[in-house]
Amino acid sequence: MTIRILLATADASTSDRWGQVVAEAEQLDLASVGRSLDEVQGLLLADPSIEILIIDEKLDGRGLELARLLAATNPLLGVVMLADQAGPVQAAEAMGVGARSVVARGASLAEAVGRLEMVAQLVSAARASVGQDTVGRAGRIIVVAGAKGGVGTSVFALLTAQALVGTRSVGLVDFDLQSGDLAAYLGVQTRRSVVDLAGIATDMPGRVLRETTYEVRGLRLLPAPNHGERAEEITVRGARAVASALRYQFDVSVVAVGCHLTEASAALIEEADQVVLLATPDLPALRAARRTLALWERLVVRSPGSVQVVLNRQLRASEITRQMAGRIVEVPVAGVIPDGGHDFERLMNTASVPDALTPVARAVSALAATMVAPSVERSVDEAVEEIDAARKVGKGSKRRRGDKGQSAVELPLIAVIAMIVFLAAAQGLVFGAAHLLAREAAHEAARTVAIQGWSPASQAEGRQVARDKLAGPWDRDTRVTYSSAAQTVRVDVAVPGIVQWADMRAVATVPVTGR
Repeated sequence: MTIRILLATADASTSDRWGQVVAEAEQLDLASVGRSLDEVQGLLLADPSIEILIIDEKLDGRGLELARLLAATNPLLGVVMLADQAGPVQAAEAMGVGARSVVARGASLAEAVGRLEMVAQLVSAARASVGQDTVGRAGRIIVVAGAKGGVGTSVFALLTAQALVGTRSVGLVDFDLQSGDLAAYLGVQTRRSVVDLAGIATDMPGRVLRETTYEVRGLRLLPAPNHGERAEEITVRGARAVASALRYQFDVSVVAVGCHLTEASAALIEEADQVVLLATPDLPALRAARRTLALWERLVVRSPGSVQVVLNRQLRASEITRQMAGRIVEVPVAGVIPDGGHDFERLMNTASVPDALTPVARAVSALAATMVAPSVERSVDEAVEEIDAARKVGKGSKRRRGDKGQSAVELPLIAVIAMIVFLAAAQGLVFGAAHLLAREAAHEAARTVAIQGWSPASQAEGRQVARDKLAGPWDRDTRVTYSSAAQTVRVDVAVPGIVQWADMRAVATVPVTGR
């Protein structure tokens, strides 16, 4: 069996060496070489038969981040990191971004072929388990989080998933591992949960995911564990594996993570295409939402600008409006869900929420339509922009919210300094122009005296010629003097001041013998 390989590197020597390595192995076929992210993306789309992507850790200076992106958007592709060394540290980093293996840049032919064959076997098994119709598919993940407990996160996630059922396959995941109750809202008794997938951190065939989920009202439910202490079994690696499996198994997956941030839920928030933060129109919840956004930003989990804040249970008579809530949270409110009242509470208590067409369900449905428009797939360019934004946030993560007040103080000071520098530069230009004009006037006066001879009459005429040369604002307080001993003409020009306190003069002295 021939293994088709795509090499992603911008280094010519690395490309040549690995081209020779692949050429010496009969079972390996180097399909192409991509030298940038856009080129690699295009090659993967053009040739779905590619099984392995070898990505240089030095590609664009962020090989690990690009590997995570490509592994997430191509879950059935075997990603192999190419590093200077292939030790335990490098292997852990590669596994953390979704790669299947890591190979040293200077690895021998036998070692390179062995590792690539192992990855090829894993890819073949994964593709066989889910079917070739899902190869290359990257479904959308929507994470719903709560600013605090009791804001309606589970119900909102349920109604969002229910609204998307019909034209696409939908998965609903309860990742509030200690107190999730989505199964109760759907009236389902469960034995399996998302924790049962914790041990499968590299390969998660579609068969395993189907056996763990429950089909309810047209969607697949992956419930939380019945025993909250099992939440500790979910690791960051397991959470990323769940996200990767959801992408190729469902068109859209709605994940409810609750209000408590853990390492596993942070990984899901980071991997998600869309994150919704739910709050209610009261000050404690809105302040909690603001603190949550600040926490995510400090930990480089999610930037506030990429989070949709939704106001839930809004009453017409509520004192806190949508605009006021946006000012408190410090980001615009993306949507408002009305309060359902006693009728909606009765539906919740009888597990009938998905069956009733209530104003709450209609509002959530309208908001859910905007989350998947215009398509259910996230473009790679958008994801790259998110990575770049996360890196910039990471470099400035030591700053705190109090820096906004510091900026308010520093901005006027910077403006004053900039104005002073500008005026000084402008005054320097005016001084230079005055000096050139003074020198030109002195030359004209010297020429007049040189032609007519040294006499009081020629000196008077020379003064007049110099003043005519300095017409306009430059003629203000101009002095033209002669030195009989040195046979020179001196022109002293007052420089117009841009600022009132500037008092400068430009002086030019020229010999009477001419230019």
